[in-house]
Amino acid sequence: MMRPALLLLLASGALAAQAPLTLAAALRQAGASSVQADLASLSLRGAQGDRDEVKAAFLPEIELKGGHLNLDHDAALRTESFTVGPIPVLGSITVPSLDQPVAQKSSWRYHLTASYLVYDFGRRSSALAATQARERAVDLGGRDAINRAQADVAARYMTTVNIRARRLVVEQRRQALGDHLRDARSLFEQGVVARNDLLRTEVALRAVDDAGRTLDNALVSARESLNIAMGQAPGAPLALPETLPPPPALPWNEAAVRARAPQANAGVKALEAKVQAAEGQVAFRSRDFAPSVVAQVGHSYEENRFLAHPQQTTLYLGLTWKLWDGGARSARVSRSRAEEGSARRELMEARRQVENAAASALRDYGQALNEMETARANVEAALENLRIVSEQYQQAYAKSADVLDAETVLAESRFSLSDRLCRAYAIQAGLLSLLGEDLETFYATRSLEH
Repeated sequence: MMRPALLLLLASGALAAQAPLTLAAALRQAGASSVQADLASLSLRGAQGDRDEVKAAFLPEIELKGGHLNLDHDAALRTESFTVGPIPVLGSITVPSLDQPVAQKSSWRYHLTASYLVYDFGRRSSALAATQARERAVDLGGRDAINRAQADVAARYMTTVNIRARRLVVEQRRQALGDHLRDARSLFEQGVVARNDLLRTEVALRAVDDAGRTLDNALVSARESLNIAMGQAPGAPLALPETLPPPPALPWNEAAVRARAPQANAGVKALEAKVQAAEGQVAFRSRDFAPSVVAQVGHSYEENRFLAHPQQTTLYLGLTWKLWDGGARSARVSRSRAEEGSARRELMEARRQVENAAASALRDYGQALNEMETARANVEAALENLRIVSEQYQQAYAKSADVLDAETVLAESRFSLSDRLCRAYAIQAGLLSLLGEDLETFYATRSLEH
């Protein structure tokens, strides 16, 4: 009694280990592990580093210099010789030049300073606003790259599922041809049909076997491509569902899509942040003409027996102002304004392109749904036609070629249905990406409704 229970447990464990990869799970994997996700994370870290570097300008700088100094000669001041006189009785007296030491030949010393930019007429604030806008642009650009990568994963996922579905259709056709071959052999033994019926069916079976091997190779390549797109090793285990429900319904018409796409698209949002960053850069460069108020506190020590006060504390408050630089600042302002204009034009073009692409994708999606329904009706008709022709063949009212033709029509109808279904999913994923939707959430929640 224990053995059947053990086998049941093993079987259930194997089924759990081979759970099919859903579209939502594939999108989640791509969003976490794809190369686009990793690059987006690294780019954001770089932008955050630029922001932190600018924020550091609001804090004082503390610098310490110190060490041991050795001189090859004594540091000394030499006085000039001079003559005094004439003095009565003594006459003229000449005082020779003297060397007066002022520093030790070997000494320790250090200098500690704290510098602070008291006021710069908004230069730091403008730079911080520009780097924060650039950080947002990098973040949104990374999200857009991930969305596009997920849309690509959805397309590869559907390609893989479609190839697998085609392989199942080929296997169904092989079984049907095997049944037909048995019927043909039985009728041939009864003398009802000629031998060429057997030969034609055997040829069709070999062709189906060749098609199956071709699809097996294509399926391996598609699986590897999908694994790479998801950020996994090419040979990672990958179980796919045998069937898919129709794509989830979309709640938007073309007018809503045209209005939504330019506002919600992550790439457009990234360009909007890029324009803000360019504006901040112009403001930052324009303030280069202003002076800066700086303050510095310092303390120094020098080992020197000739100094009355070897330790000194200093306080400095002053103004720095670059009055002339040959036009370098004006050139930087001009370049920043040109970059701002370029970013604005790029944003305008992106809005137009996204609106047009989203509307076109919605139309293609609607056409794919219509073709899918047509293909579904064709499959039902082809099944009924094959049933009728098979019965007629068994009654010697139809030829073997008629049965083979009916099998071919059914297989092509099933191929077409799988193609249209997977194409509708791929187009839908691309459309959702253009609309800035979270693909993983969309398919995870919608799959529960089917």
